Amino acid sequence: MTIMSANYSILTYDSTELCYTKCADLAEILAHFNPNHVNWITLSGITLRDDYVAIKDMLNHFQLNPSLLRNIFNREQQQFEGEYEDCFYLEYTILLYSPSRRAHTPVKGSIILGNNYLILLEIIPAGLFEKTRQKILNRHTQAQRHQVDYLLYLLYKTVVFNYQTTIKALIEKFEVLEDEVIGHPGRDYVYDKILDLREEVKPLHSHLIDLDDFVDSLRDEESRFIGRDTKKNFSKTLARETDDLLASYQYLRNWITELIEIHRANVNENTNRVMKILTIMSTIFLPLTFIAGVYGMNFTYMPELNWRWGYPLVLLVMAGLAGGILLFMRAKKWL
Repeated sequence: MTIMSANYSILTYDSTELCYTKCADLAEILAHFNPNHVNWITLSGITLRDDYVAIKDMLNHFQLNPSLLRNIFNREQQQFEGEYEDCFYLEYTILLYSPSRRAHTPVKGSIILGNNYLILLEIIPAGLFEKTRQKILNRHTQAQRHQVDYLLYLLYKTVVFNYQTTIKALIEKFEVLEDEVIGHPGRDYVYDKILDLREEVKPLHSHLIDLDDFVDSLRDEESRFIGRDTKKNFSKTLARETDDLLASYQYLRNWITELIEIHRANVNENTNRVMKILTIMSTIFLPLTFIAGVYGMNFTYMPELNWRWGYPLVLLVMAGLAGGILLFMRAKKWL
């Protein structure tokens, strides 16, 4: 087993043997191609400027349709339309989520599936499928018992696991945010956090729909490059898991709505609390204001104006009114 630092690699295996080669020369990679084994060829970080000729030569080597070259470097992802006459071709865009950066990184590429080979073209690499490769090298999968179509299943199993990990990370953030919404009711910064988390969830929808549509298409359509056993894996395992992912996404969307409703209820409660305090103050000071207004008129024939104890008596009456109103509200449990 030879491992070198480069952008090209090939993993060949059958039921007993494994061989992995990594180098900077695509011609050398193709020289390790074994028609009697399953061959996983990876071209990582390819660009139109640097790798156009090399990929064109590779397509010629496998006698593939030259039009694939245009599709590989097309910046806009093409909708999956099924297989070509000489291969099974599909493009992918996968979101890798970083909870710390609160952002998704798109990973783009293409997959070409032939009779005994799978070519992975990573335009934007991120090591997503490296775990799958290591599992095969460590013999922790059943890949050596199956044909090359099972490798496609393993790759999409990795994609599904990536989104399951993303959903799990988002759920953990939701739980923390829910405690904050309840613990700090009605705060503006909490509402901003809800909206920020909503923006983290939204990009998943279209990608999960595309993944679900792809799995459904494999389940419903016949293919010369995907065998019956592998098709069952797509139909049963991946179909169920992609449906669960969509259900989890909808669960997060509903959770967002619930948090927004809780926040708005907290805001309304705070507003009602303030209005209650203002109403109590108005109720207390309204009769006091009336008394003060009456004795502030200063008419000539107001007998209390010349009475020695008039001023303290009025203050006592006002204090008694305020205290009586407070006792009444407390008895009614308004306070």
